[in-house]
Amino acid sequence: MKKALFTLIALVISATSFAQLIANKTDNKVTVGFDLFHDFQLNTSDNWDARGFNQGASWYITYNFPLGESKKHTVSIGAGMSHHNYFSYSRILNPYGDTLTYTQYRDVENFKRNKVNANYVDIPLELRFRIKDQVKIGVGFKLGILVMAKTKYVGPDEDGTIIHEKLTYIKNLERYTYSATLRVGWKWVSAFAAYQFNPVFEVGHEAPVIHPLTVGLSFAPF
Repeated sequence: MKKALFTLIALVISATSFAQLIANKTDNKVTVGFDLFHDFQLNTSDNWDARGFNQGASWYITYNFPLGESKKHTVSIGAGMSHHNYFSYSRILNPYGDTLTYTQYRDVENFKRNKVNANYVDIPLELRFRIKDQVKIGVGFKLGILVMAKTKYVGPDEDGTIIHEKLTYIKNLERYTYSATLRVGWKWVSAFAAYQFNPVFEVGHEAPVIHPLTVGLSFAPF
């Protein structure tokens, strides 16, 4: 646990130092940042028994265009990647099927974890405002394009044997996601939130209904 904490602290310091260097070299026209977050799984369907904590991470780079004559306020557009993990006590038995089926594991002994991992190329667009050069607010929109998805299950199989199952393709996931975003921060650290308007899975096919509300911390000198 201590090793993971020290690694995380070193990553934050290194990444923010690198991002600050880029910001200084480009007169704040380029921003590099990364996010650590949790996804609340909202409005889930009865066949999907969601876990409470769903950690994820993302990174991005944007180019910042001055908004009018002020250099403090910008319109920023760029690209990045996000990695979302949707943990559940509901195992999808046939992730390649047209109609999905499940087994429920909340009260099953030796169940470890089950998740759907979705990875997106992101295109963020934000209006960014500075107040006294310290307080920073960003309001925007993000388009996500699915590039890879997989499921991972660790727990008992039908005969009770503990298995580690990893499948690298899931059918019926939405190819595109649409999210509203908000950042409020002090210097290079911000709290941020994003709400995805469309569900993770396509509607129908007995697919789970998951609308993510993403909340976390963002590290970037914008």
